[in-house]
Amino acid sequence: MFKEIKRKITMFNTLILVIFMFVFILLLGFLVKWSLNLTGEMYLTNVGKEIIQNNGESDPSHITSVDSVHDKVGYQFILWDSSRTVKSMKLEDRNLIMLGYEWMIQGKQVSQFSMMTSDNIEYRVYTLPYSNNNNDYVLQVFQQITTEQSIITYIISFLFLIGIGSIAVLIPMSYFLAGKSLQPIKETFEDQKKFIANASHELRTPLTVIQTNVEVLKLKEEEQIKDNMKWLNNIGSESETMAKLISDLLILAQAENQSLSIEKELFDLSSLCEQIVVLMTELANEKEIELSANIGPAIQYRGDEEKLKQAIRILVDNAIKYTPEGGKVQLCLVQGKRNIAIEVKDTGVGLTEEEKAKVFSRFYRVDDARNRETGGVGLGLNIADYVVKKHGGKIKIESVPNMGSTFSIILPRANLKSETKKNNNQMDMFL
Repeated sequence: MFKEIKRKITMFNTLILVIFMFVFILLLGFLVKWSLNLTGEMYLTNVGKEIIQNNGESDPSHITSVDSVHDKVGYQFILWDSSRTVKSMKLEDRNLIMLGYEWMIQGKQVSQFSMMTSDNIEYRVYTLPYSNNNNDYVLQVFQQITTEQSIITYIISFLFLIGIGSIAVLIPMSYFLAGKSLQPIKETFEDQKKFIANASHELRTPLTVIQTNVEVLKLKEEEQIKDNMKWLNNIGSESETMAKLISDLLILAQAENQSLSIEKELFDLSSLCEQIVVLMTELANEKEIELSANIGPAIQYRGDEEKLKQAIRILVDNAIKYTPEGGKVQLCLVQGKRNIAIEVKDTGVGLTEEEKAKVFSRFYRVDDARNRETGGVGLGLNIADYVVKKHGGKIKIESVPNMGSTFSIILPRANLKSETKKNNNQMDMFL
């Protein structure tokens, strides 16, 4: 699909380039022709004035008032009197006499510029009637325009060659750039396909369990409920798993659409971390893991308390899952001059460099079997990472395989300073 899109983009860009170059060449050719024609008419006008001043008696070959290509190609002229007799002339092409005479017979004796062809040679003709000493004259000044046509032809041919060469170079370049520009879209599309496939797979598992247990209960419809609590508990557990998965998917969808709202208010971050330790202690005890805390006192922070609580719980829960029995997990809260650090340390399985690069990806699980046993689907760290980034922070990982990991949430203190200043101003107004 993307190859076809790349091809279409390349063809479209090439078509646009061809149209642009065609219009550019035509426009430039028109401008060059117009400029040369205007220069030629100015030259013939000056030549005609000089001839009239000399009344056609002398050769005004000394004219240098117009510095252009036309000074090098020269001119020819015929001066007719009222009886249509040649009074004076300067000609190299004798056929111009007959053509000029026919021009006179046709009555074209008004001041004008026109074109004339003699033996396949085109001339620009300037016809200028005037009177002198009660005598009427008509001056015809001729100039070959072969050079002008050669210049125009050369310029257009040269531009066409450049255009063809540019197209030959730009087609593969356009194809390459189209691929580069489509790469982010391709990656997003592939991620979306993978996301849908993984979400469908994760939903299918609890649904299958629920359907299986329902079928078992149907076979035991004559038994009492208390005799079938095992099957009901299985249904309840899988329902909770589905509810959590759907909730996580909703958060990710909101994050994808930039619609996840973050309500920032000042709260006691130290107290929040202590609550999380209390909440997670029972889970840690079940696995015989020592959960401890090293929390700095009375640390205030301005942010979304519920969202940050969710992010920290995800990290603590993840540490407990990947720490074997008898291990240790510690939640630390440290306040620096510029940042606040929330660290979750464990003595678990650790991460390799490759795993560290993928650990925040959706549905990624270091130990797939362990996560399925504990109900994990690989969305938690992705959600935690998004929540922290929405607060202007980041999550850093330090880990050594088989020795443990440290996940650190680094939050900026800038929001706290502005909030403190705002509260102080309100207090000053109150006082």
